[in-house]
Amino acid sequence: MTSPGWFAAVGCAVLLIVIDSVIWAVVSQAANGASRSHFAGIRLPSLMRSEDAWHAGHVVARKVMAPFLVAAAAIAVLSVPLQLAPVAYIAALGLSLVSTVLALGVGAACASRAARRLAP
Repeated sequence: MTSPGWFAAVGCAVLLIVIDSVIWAVVSQAANGASRSHFAGIRLPSLMRSEDAWHAGHVVARKVMAPFLVAAAAIAVLSVPLQLAPVAYIAALGLSLVSTVLALGVGAACASRAARRLAP
């Protein structure tokens, strides 16, 4: 297995960081009062039920997603020098993606729970 090179490693890290940033921006906009959207945000039935449910769910999601998204971005940055050891590099990229997926899953579950707690 050979090294992907510095350019490719930096490109992958930037792409992962952009993905994490977009997720954070969308959830933050909804948490800060953006109205319900059928295109962006956590669009589970429990959150789409009302504006209050949408807002409450995204406030909670933002809080629980932050550590996962920060970890994903940090791992992406740390993966760049690891490109010199291709197996470690691939493992780091995978770990960054797993952290992003965990952010989405945990955030959605907690957001749904918070939205269901509101009175109908």
